[in-house]
Amino acid sequence: MPEPDEGPTVTASPERDERIRRLERRVARERSARAEAESLLEAKSRELYALNQQLSRFAADLELRVDERTRELALARERAVALAERDQLTGLANRTRFARVLGAAVGRAGRGTGSERFALLLLDLDRFKEINDSLGHEAGDVFFQHVARRLSGTIGQGAVAARLGGDEFAAIVPLGPRSDLARLGEAVVADIRRPVAYRGRMLEASASLGIAVFPDDAATGSDLQRFADIALYRSKAARAAWTRFDPRMGREIEERQALGADLGAAIRSGAIEPWFQPIVDGVTRCPVGAEALARWVHPQLGFLAPAAFLGLAEERGMMRDLFAGMMRRACPPARGWVRAGAIRTLSVNLSPSQFKLGSVADDVIALLAELDFPPEALTVEITEEVLLNDLDRARVQLERLAAHGVRIALDDFGVGYSNIAYLRRLPIQTLKLDRLLTVDVAQEHEARCILGAIVQIARALDLRLVAEGVEDPGQALWLSHLGCRHLQGYLFGRPMPAEAFAGYLGFDGARRIA
Repeated sequence: MPEPDEGPTVTASPERDERIRRLERRVARERSARAEAESLLEAKSRELYALNQQLSRFAADLELRVDERTRELALARERAVALAERDQLTGLANRTRFARVLGAAVGRAGRGTGSERFALLLLDLDRFKEINDSLGHEAGDVFFQHVARRLSGTIGQGAVAARLGGDEFAAIVPLGPRSDLARLGEAVVADIRRPVAYRGRMLEASASLGIAVFPDDAATGSDLQRFADIALYRSKAARAAWTRFDPRMGREIEERQALGADLGAAIRSGAIEPWFQPIVDGVTRCPVGAEALARWVHPQLGFLAPAAFLGLAEERGMMRDLFAGMMRRACPPARGWVRAGAIRTLSVNLSPSQFKLGSVADDVIALLAELDFPPEALTVEITEEVLLNDLDRARVQLERLAAHGVRIALDDFGVGYSNIAYLRRLPIQTLKLDRLLTVDVAQEHEARCILGAIVQIARALDLRLVAEGVEDPGQALWLSHLGCRHLQGYLFGRPMPAEAFAGYLGFDGARRIA
């Protein structure tokens, strides 16, 4: 049987062996390179993994630090906002925060169903200036702090109290169905009125309060503030403790604003006229002087009494111009009466606001020179309020006027403090007795005793006395008998225009009053 064919026989040769060896070396190098690459790749992977872990930890740490810093910044911002919205002296909300809280309260009430009513309280301290002037700003600061604590305690939780600046405070008080505004207003004012102990002294001031309710009284926050301010103004004007806004007040304010505009125009045009009331000798009943009193005939409202516009002129800083206008209208005719011997003096009134300017003496002296009016024939009348505001400043101005020859009269003596010390410290030559002292002199023994004592004081200090408000002969008789030489009142003549007063005088100085 034939044997199987085993295929071709490979014959070994040196070339073949060399090729095999080269192939084996090549394969070995590739394996080595692959192993080295794999080792290097593994090492780099481990490095990248470690770096990635490190970056992850860094990122987590950074995120944590960012969160912490964000929280710190948020807290710092909250603290800054709190400081920026807080009154540093009292700790109450300041004007900025008050405006924000008021806006938020109005917004809530606007979105609600009517149960979000709240009251806005505006409060002004009365007579606080006396504390500052007499005891200094430290005492005033202590009083402010007590006011803040009392106000916060009275309005209760859920309400916000604020100091708007100076002696002005405010509060936003949520109202429930049983809220009692009268009780709230009375409680606030009563708490403020309680004295505060300070270094062995008692600090006292009163408060005026205005209240308006949202949405009952107003549809916007700005209107609510305006209405509460109107109510506050009414409280101060009427010397009432607190006032709830009434729509009629708004109309009155608008009318008052219109009257103020008309008043300014009237002063500039000279429409405010001096009317003259005689001052007579109580024995001879002959005129010895005249007081010039402001009168205004309004184009639409007709004749207006001084009470209707003098307070407005005071508020709006018009008294200096009003006084100058009165002098320019009153001095020319009065100069003729003085030169003719019909009267000896012309009296004019100076207001407290004129003394606050610090130039009242210069103003009067300049007007006397401009109008060629003899200084010794002019009497300027002041009230005690001038002296209470700033006694030292008033004394400087009054002494300058007196040195120029102008006479000084203290008006309305017998009401207020009637401090006799003023009579020694100031260059006052005349006391004008208020009608409250003279009205009952003919009927009451006590009134005569008081007047007799005042006459004795006036004589001791060489002061001239003028009794005001004399309306009947019995009054005039008793005043003359007690020693009050000069009298003024309706019994001897009502205020009248210059032409009528000239006719009253007759320019002979001898007209007698029956």
